[in-house]
Amino acid sequence: MNRTDMIRRLASESFDLLVIGGGITGAGVAREAALRGLKVGLVEAGDFAGATSSRSTKLIHGGLRYLKNYEFRLVRESVVERQRLLTMAPHLVKATPFLFPVYEGDPDPLWMLHVGLTLYDLFAGRHNPIPHRMLAPEALREREPLLRGDALKGGAVYADSRTDDGCLTLEVIQSAVAHGAAVANYLAVTGFRKDGAGRITGAKVKDQVSGETFTVRAGRFLAAAGPWADAVRRMDDPGAPPLLRLTKGVHLVLPRRRLPIEHAVVMRGRDGRMMFAVPSGACTYVGTTDTDHGGDPGDYRIEWADVEYILDAASRLFPEAGLTPDDVQAAWAGFRPLIRSGAGGDPSAASRDYKLFHSPSGLVTVAGGKLTAFRAMASHIVDSLFPATRGGAHTVASTAPLPAAAGGLPTSERKAALAAELGAPELVERLAGRYGAGLEQVAAEARALAQAPVRPEAGVPAGAGAADPVLRWRLAQARHAVKAEMAVHLADVLIRRTDLMLFTPDNGRPLLPALAAEMGALLGWDEKTAQAEVARVASLIDAMFTWKQEAPARA
Repeated sequence: MNRTDMIRRLASESFDLLVIGGGITGAGVAREAALRGLKVGLVEAGDFAGATSSRSTKLIHGGLRYLKNYEFRLVRESVVERQRLLTMAPHLVKATPFLFPVYEGDPDPLWMLHVGLTLYDLFAGRHNPIPHRMLAPEALREREPLLRGDALKGGAVYADSRTDDGCLTLEVIQSAVAHGAAVANYLAVTGFRKDGAGRITGAKVKDQVSGETFTVRAGRFLAAAGPWADAVRRMDDPGAPPLLRLTKGVHLVLPRRRLPIEHAVVMRGRDGRMMFAVPSGACTYVGTTDTDHGGDPGDYRIEWADVEYILDAASRLFPEAGLTPDDVQAAWAGFRPLIRSGAGGDPSAASRDYKLFHSPSGLVTVAGGKLTAFRAMASHIVDSLFPATRGGAHTVASTAPLPAAAGGLPTSERKAALAAELGAPELVERLAGRYGAGLEQVAAEARALAQAPVRPEAGVPAGAGAADPVLRWRLAQARHAVKAEMAVHLADVLIRRTDLMLFTPDNGRPLLPALAAEMGALLGWDEKTAQAEVARVASLIDAMFTWKQEAPARA
């Protein structure tokens, strides 16, 4: 994806549909519309998946707890879509066994859990990878010995899936591009052009990199801006009533050795709210909170109360782990753009379904929605916007594998060969799960780097470029991110195109100068710009731990 070429197209062509927002909803709609032969543009004010779509619990799941709210259609749709995504993106979406322990006093008794999981299995049909089983307390603790034993009534094991949400969003965008869509990140909509009848004919945008401004022309306009949906609506109509109820979700990342679990485990807060502890490589992450947020949707501040709530739940479920705030090696927060209702009440009881809102100007806004059901949601939205295409021919089926899976995934033999040639076998295995067939492109970059030393200005010890295979692969990722994934800033690579910031013990700090030097060589950064990029990422890493200033002193 060449950003310069994409911006040229967006500025010069006219589109059937312009999507405003590059999260999973906007990406899904752009892909679905392009597959139906429509001419599609997409603009994103920040980076693709820069907000909610890279800050979720990273699960592809049916939403077992939604059964309590009688949202049967949403659960069924989500379970069906979960099964489809296991085929569409098998490298990114992994079937995972979940353990659901039930303790005395929990809000959901064992019989209710059994009924809910039976419905889960029925919705999944014959393709369910792990039909649920009810387990006695002894069997639960045999599977996860760290589980608290007292007052344990029993539980169940069942199937859901986990993913890398940011990477999944990016692949959906790449699929849209492969079928003709023009997309670009860091293009902020600043207003709209309208005809004499008050209908929108164009979106005024500003390139956040170059400062250039231009208008994107289209027949239909969809605001899929997540937490900023209300802000986009006010550009069209300053008096538009708010649609969203933002709720904050915080997650903590712990070293796997401190919480060595094999299953994703359902946890409960003291208020009874469901959370998860999810193993992921050398880490285990825990969360999430669900609290109302009435401030800036770009304010991702994590407070001590958030950390305390999660650690308390994890410590009560796994008391022998002896978890402390010092075990937190990373954290993230995001906002759910839920549909506002007059009822208020418990945020966790608010619907995760979506709804379209139509303005007299022609602007259509989508609010709500779930990561898991993005494909089905996109299909419904395009049906609504372009009813003539409903049931029509697609370039390829919308359930077809995403680009990195369509070419076949790396075999065990191929991964072993790459590890033998370029080193770092454990990292190669992880990268295969990130890139799928695209691993070969990253390997080509690593191969080229093996022939050249790291630039002296990168602040890396002499000879490290040739001798350190992990560094080589990480630099290759950065190069690939710029060339093929439209990475513009160092943070784009650290947060959304690699696992460095969130899932490595040092948050990627030692590699920042080298990564900045490699990206800068491709993007034309001078030394001052490279240093500013490093400083910004360092400040983002520091921001993950500002809650420590609020934490009570410990003896």
